[in-house]
Amino acid sequence: MGSHILMNVVDEQELRVGVIRDGKLEALIHERIGEGQHLGNIYKARVANVEPSLDAAFLDLGAGKNGFIHIDEVIHAKGGGARIEQALHAGQEIIVQITKEAIKDKGPCVSMYLSVPGRYLVMMNSEQAKGVSKRIEDPAVRKRLKGILSTFEPPEGMGFIVRTASADRRDDEIRLDYEFLKRLWAEILALQGRARAPFCLYQEADVVVRTLRDLASADAQAIVIDEEKLYDEARAFAQVFMPELCDRIQLHREELPLFTFYGLEDRVATIYERKVQLPSGGTIVIEQTEALVSIDVNSARNRDAGDVETTALMTNLEATQTIAQQLVLRDLGGLIIIDFIDMEDREHQKLVQLALRRAMIADKAKIQVGPLSRFGLVEMTRQRTRPSHKLLASTECPYCTGTGSIKTTETFEIDCMRAVRQALSGKNLSRLEVVVPQDLALTVLNARHRELHELEERSDCRIVFTADGQIKAREFRLVPTARKGERRDRGQHPVRPSLLAPLMVEQAKAMTLAKELAAMKPDDLERELEEGSASPQVQAAAQAAAAAVAAAATP
Repeated sequence: MGSHILMNVVDEQELRVGVIRDGKLEALIHERIGEGQHLGNIYKARVANVEPSLDAAFLDLGAGKNGFIHIDEVIHAKGGGARIEQALHAGQEIIVQITKEAIKDKGPCVSMYLSVPGRYLVMMNSEQAKGVSKRIEDPAVRKRLKGILSTFEPPEGMGFIVRTASADRRDDEIRLDYEFLKRLWAEILALQGRARAPFCLYQEADVVVRTLRDLASADAQAIVIDEEKLYDEARAFAQVFMPELCDRIQLHREELPLFTFYGLEDRVATIYERKVQLPSGGTIVIEQTEALVSIDVNSARNRDAGDVETTALMTNLEATQTIAQQLVLRDLGGLIIIDFIDMEDREHQKLVQLALRRAMIADKAKIQVGPLSRFGLVEMTRQRTRPSHKLLASTECPYCTGTGSIKTTETFEIDCMRAVRQALSGKNLSRLEVVVPQDLALTVLNARHRELHELEERSDCRIVFTADGQIKAREFRLVPTARKGERRDRGQHPVRPSLLAPLMVEQAKAMTLAKELAAMKPDDLERELEEGSASPQVQAAAQAAAAAVAAAATP
């Protein structure tokens, strides 16, 4: 069966390209419209600074972050034992190509080894670049293509590699591509002589042209586009460079969205999930971190086999195919660690290693696969040229800060109460506000109400919990209010409510006496005081009042 290529524009903000082969999603490309594509661009750059400790240099490309070039990517230095400070110096102007897009805080990676792709050929700035793609295996076809290649007269210092797409093309079609690339290189050289660094000499084609050039093989049954402007662009390109595809380029006119119509939307959603189901019931779990990608193979419900060893072999063999597909679909690169299910049989281990290497053959990215270790791990690297789909479509979680987990409710309660006790220790507070997430306020109060009551009594401080819908999950904030007009030595314990009871009794007695005195007539009060029949409390109050009057009258 042939392939179907679908180009979908989402709200004029994102362009997605899906490739379906044999009913399966084989590849997915998506780009944000307006953000710009830099991979493959060629620049006349200026060396900004040289870093001997890294054996690399940083280059001013004219926009965005500085480019990074390692000594291995410097022409005439590779393999020669030269140091970066011997090969490059600040202010020097060199021609480089972006080989890896900027990712997060890291700038783009660049190389002085240039390559410009055509439809059937790739032009490179190396005279040793003469050959036929390894994916063309037929000896007769390889011989014919090498014969065509030998008739070319490449520009000085340049060479050509024959691409897989040329296998069934006529000689004159391949030669047309050769002539086009020669003219393009002449234009790049002419611009290099006129332009001042930093300057972009060559800009890689947009996603529509790249898709037709790199993905639309001869077996493409249909290329369906749901936006008229892109449809016209694709038709115009195909008429000049790929006329045989013109009739297969179609404009999607159905009411249902393009990806929904072809049943792709649900399949695309799965590439953002951690867990991928295997046909027999096992699973692989993919975790993407800053340093590497880990893939864990699990047998899960796959228990049909007669013994553990056979089950492990069957699940691991299935996993090799799924892993190869997921690496391409998710555009994962860098260091990848695969944890296969342990197998004791050495022959089984060899079968899994061989199956993994075979599954990777169709991948166009550069791949290196290491041996299976005694712990059941395989280390491999896959060329990373741009951020993965997950990095492009997601951002760091503000609640877990990228860890993928948050504190349990019990841990949150313990941490919160520990902070409250610490805030009350040795401090003279009248009020302590504890701001917590809205969903946890009642949970903490219900679980810790007895402890909170005891803390209030011991510290003579009111503890108030406030629910805040804006605070991050499993975080809290303390807002203390110091007691005014009182000082207490550091370390002095607060007065307990039980010690305040006698004082409160005397205060009640004084209030009763005040009411009694206020109710008595002045003549009656004076008579009782003269006769000595007044109560001791009244006599004491009268004496205190007389003393206060005398003190006030004293100059």
